[in-house]
Amino acid sequence: MISETDLEIVNALQINPRADWSRVGDVLGLSGPTVARRWNSLAEQGLAWITPAPGPRYLSAGWSAFISLSSLPSENEALVQKLCAEPAFGTVSLVSGSHDLFVDCFASSHEELMDIVTGSFAGLPGVTHREVVFVTKLYRQASDWRSGTLEPARARLMSVEPLPAPAAYAPDRLDASLLEELAKDGRASWAELGAACGVSPQTARRRVERFLASGYMTLRCDTSVSAQQGLREVSLILNVPAHHVDAVGRYFAALPNCRLSAQVLGAQNLLVTLWVRDYLEVQGHECELAERAPGSAVISRQAVVRNYKRLGHVLDESGRSRSVVPLPLWREA
Repeated sequence: MISETDLEIVNALQINPRADWSRVGDVLGLSGPTVARRWNSLAEQGLAWITPAPGPRYLSAGWSAFISLSSLPSENEALVQKLCAEPAFGTVSLVSGSHDLFVDCFASSHEELMDIVTGSFAGLPGVTHREVVFVTKLYRQASDWRSGTLEPARARLMSVEPLPAPAAYAPDRLDASLLEELAKDGRASWAELGAACGVSPQTARRRVERFLASGYMTLRCDTSVSAQQGLREVSLILNVPAHHVDAVGRYFAALPNCRLSAQVLGAQNLLVTLWVRDYLEVQGHECELAERAPGSAVISRQAVVRNYKRLGHVLDESGRSRSVVPLPLWREA
């Protein structure tokens, strides 16, 4: 288990992933160099990391889908390795329920997503069944989730001042290169990012701040299992009457333990991921759903048994980041 101080640093960086170390130190009552040293230790051990993630307006610029797979037990290990090696498959999890694996998929265009969905599965070993649903609306994303380790007053001190949204623009090769470098180290300095991409630190900063301000991309702080304080990941796959789906999506999105609330196109129309301490909590949420949206049906319930990959980071058995396969969140137009 990581220390309480380290958990506070993680929570501060969930709120403001690229905050100056001096600012984090002031909020936590530590020196900037101490915060930097402790974070670097966490990152080197694979216990915590910062990486680019879809922003609140991502679906205006990119595409996403959820894929459920069933497989032959004898081929499961080979299948997981293939899925983890594919950049478009951001998260790969072993789950309970009617399917074996749950995967999220990202693409920079509709055509690219269709190519992945129609062409990538032929080369995957042992797949016996697949189900694909397309994400059509996001109410909440994992980058919005906070651990709550910091007391509210200190958490507010870490909040980010919103930047003015830029005019619409098309991504280019430099934007894609900066995203790839941030996938390797979301805390890389402007000088390091500029040197890696062949531009000045000022240009690197201006470009990164532009795509963050646009809402297409954000930065997210993730952790290994040891920093999740006993939380368990559960997803509910729901079919909600059309006139209730927005209200229900927003209801789940407002819950502190909600990691994801997304409207999807498939046999189901809403997918919700919650972090719970006790699986019995799920029943309470289902009772609330029945009250708020009569006629709703739970299509599937699934608990994550193990995460093999999370938003491009390939994880070991203890959930530590061991390597990175940058996601194709945004490519040159």
